Amino acid sequence: MTTSNEIEDVQRIESFDHLVTPGFAPLADFAGFRAYEAVAVQETGRDVAPLTGEIAADIAAHLHSRPESSALLSGGGVDEKGIKQWLDRTIAGPFDDDLAGYLREVTHLGHGATFPGVQVALPPQMILALMAWVQGRVLRALGRTCDIETISAGGAAWMNQYMLQLGIMLEPHLREPDAPLGKHETAEFHPYAEFAGFGVVEGRVLKKSGPLLEPAGGGVVAVAYDYLLSRPESAGYFQDPGHLAMRKQTLKGWWARSTTHPMDGKFNAYMSRVADAHVQGGGKMAHVVIPADLTIALMGWVEMRVMTALNTIAPDGEGEYTFGTLPEPQDAANIGTAWMRMLTLQLGILLKPYLAAA
Repeated sequence: MTTSNEIEDVQRIESFDHLVTPGFAPLADFAGFRAYEAVAVQETGRDVAPLTGEIAADIAAHLHSRPESSALLSGGGVDEKGIKQWLDRTIAGPFDDDLAGYLREVTHLGHGATFPGVQVALPPQMILALMAWVQGRVLRALGRTCDIETISAGGAAWMNQYMLQLGIMLEPHLREPDAPLGKHETAEFHPYAEFAGFGVVEGRVLKKSGPLLEPAGGGVVAVAYDYLLSRPESAGYFQDPGHLAMRKQTLKGWWARSTTHPMDGKFNAYMSRVADAHVQGGGKMAHVVIPADLTIALMGWVEMRVMTALNTIAPDGEGEYTFGTLPEPQDAANIGTAWMRMLTLQLGILLKPYLAAA
């Protein structure tokens, strides 16, 4: 190895060490977003980069065409160049305090918040739903530019960092609630589900593909709690053996519902009760309080794991799905879109008590 190559290798290692720092998100490491995931975003981003102008235009068009957002924008208020700058900045990295500062600068408006490139404040659940829509749009771009192995690993990394970015965007609205919300009757899964691009097609994908993943519930619970118990950020919440056993059953129930039940008002009511159990005075262990940023980071970890698992499911050409077959890249993008939007909207329900407290 030549001296110049040695220097290049040292610089590369040092740059890897600084690709993701706590200044970006203190819980990035807990979420599983580390140097490898940052490199995956950058590597796949090279192919996506020529499409960022197109994606930015699509985001702007979506905002102007949807009744939920068009009334707030009054025909303007969206800067496509600002959206493209955000997309390009995400690809370039690093994921550090400079990126976090940039996100706060372009999304925090007084006591409110918005989305990169949008110049008016948006309701927090709309910001979350727009991120869900963008997740699907980026996955489709990855489906056009990557092979299946790359879209699985790269797409998982993209989804994870989007959850961490979402946490930064929502900071002005996140507060520790004084008490559970307590009322959980609703006629819909999420008030901005259609805005997020979660509709009949996505529901059909979940209905067909979900049962193929449902039997993995035991493994999901084991992996998740092995991880939670191994991390100092979360281990302290599960010291009581009885509470741990109850939480494992709750997680297994959530996985079964998520993979086999329709995303409707009943599911919203169920997830709202789960959300209340995480706040002061909620659930059977009223003293256990789960911070909002931990919930967001954990959803990033979940989305990354699920996105990777979806490369085992493929459409069979007759409207059904099969397990154990690698899908085509665009099929993987479509399946991933349905699951990632669903999980992000679930996060919106889990955050209801924290957002309502602002």
